[in-house]
Amino acid sequence: MRAEASNRPKLVLIAEDEPDNREIMRTVAEDILGLHVLAASDGEMALKLAREHLPAVILMDLMMPVVDGFEAIKRLKADPSTAHIPVIAITALGRTTDRQRALDIGAAGYLSKPFDVDVLAATLVRFAGESGSTSETHERG
Repeated sequence: MRAEASNRPKLVLIAEDEPDNREIMRTVAEDILGLHVLAASDGEMALKLAREHLPAVILMDLMMPVVDGFEAIKRLKADPSTAHIPVIAITALGRTTDRQRALDIGAAGYLSKPFDVDVLAATLVRFAGESGSTSETHERG
């Protein structure tokens, strides 16, 4: 039933090929904010999971194998079933041109690696909300 679904934690899709970065993002989303997480290690898997599960927000690394984050964002925004999902572009390169390119193709936000845990948490709360009481845990980092 719909009422039950609204009580479940919101879903975050993490698209990141680097396991350590994926784990940091998962920890912030699940352990600190109480969100549910799906993870993909390449852009093709991210597209598949996004279409199947329609997450509340997607954290999308721009430099991934198979389908890079730029192409994945373009495809998500071109698909009516996923166009509404906010995508936060993430990259270690931190070039102004990458930031602008990501925003131009439809990213709702942009984070540079290494990211500040508090900034990552605030971005997730802004786009997905939080499921549990986290006032104590936001200070970790």
